[in-house]
Amino acid sequence: MSARVVSVHVWPPGQDAPTRVDELVLDWGGPVGDRHHGLTMRSDVRQKEVFSRGTEIRNHRQLSIVDAGELAEIAVALALPELLPGTIADNICTEGIDNLTQLPALSRLVFEGGTVILVGGENLPCTIAGGLVEGRYGTRPEAFPKAAMGLRGVTGWVEHPGTIRPGSPVTVVLPTGM
Repeated sequence: MSARVVSVHVWPPGQDAPTRVDELVLDWGGPVGDRHHGLTMRSDVRQKEVFSRGTEIRNHRQLSIVDAGELAEIAVALALPELLPGTIADNICTEGIDNLTQLPALSRLVFEGGTVILVGGENLPCTIAGGLVEGRYGTRPEAFPKAAMGLRGVTGWVEHPGTIRPGSPVTVVLPTGM
């Protein structure tokens, strides 16, 4: 399976929304300049079965990756003419990865130049992203999670640092045995 990068974005701390950039620089902490950058993060409701809220853990949500095909499906579900890349706080928007959201955990996204992202799993839709859609298109934040379930893309972390640019090819490598 192969595809290409459509656009790349960062969401700097203190900013209201993500910003499109010419290149996404990744170090071991993730996208440089992004609010999710760091080797560690504070646990939240997603880890409640294991950690109390606010416990410092390994940052496995350094990046959010979406595919243009799935964004188009979300737009239809929200009765929008389009849902532009970067709107739902994605760092990378690809084109050509069918069923990106369904990729198994530990799949690798290998980019031109050797940059590699390890997929953690589905990025469950939330009203934070819904608020970003509201800001651009005027929809209700609560409408987004239902419209985006199974289509929100994946999260991941840097396995090998580098730089990702729009137009670059990306190859999906499934975990061994898949």
